[in-house]
Amino acid sequence: MNFSAIVLGSGLAAVMLVSHLHGEPMPIGDTRAAQSMVDPMIVGSTVPTPSPVSAKPAAAIRLIDLRSGVTCKVASPAGLGDSFKPAPIGPDCAASPDMKDVAQWRSTKDGSLEMADAKGKTVLKFMPGDGVLYESIFPSQSLITIVPARG
Repeated sequence: MNFSAIVLGSGLAAVMLVSHLHGEPMPIGDTRAAQSMVDPMIVGSTVPTPSPVSAKPAAAIRLIDLRSGVTCKVASPAGLGDSFKPAPIGPDCAASPDMKDVAQWRSTKDGSLEMADAKGKTVLKFMPGDGVLYESIFPSQSLITIVPARG
C-alpha cells in the first residue's frame, strides 16, 4: 500500500465515522435544525436593550486607565457642546500618564468626546464603546474606558 492510499483510506474512515455520528439525515425543507440553532439566551445577549424614555444620563462617570490601573470619578459630560469647557479632572485622574494633561473637554458632532490640555491641544479622544460609554481612540497607545460611576 502506498502513502496516498493510506491517507485516502484513513480519510475515508474518518468520513464514515463522522457520518455515523450525525444520525438520520434531515428531509429537505425541514427547518428544525435552523430553529434549534437560534438560542434566545445567546442571541438576546447581543441585542441592545432600549433604555426607558425616563432614563437620565449618569450624574458621574468613571474613567479607567487600563494600562496604569488609575481610576477616577468625575461629573458627567452631559450637556457639553462643541466648544471646550473646563474638565473636572481631579488628582486621582492626574495620576494617569495619559490623563495628567487634561484640562478641558467637549463633545463633537460625530458623538465622540475630546479632551484637551490647557492650550486646546487634543490629548485624548473617545468614541462610544461596546459595553462601555466610551473607549479611547486617540492616541492609539491609550487604553482608557469611560463607564457610568456607581455610588
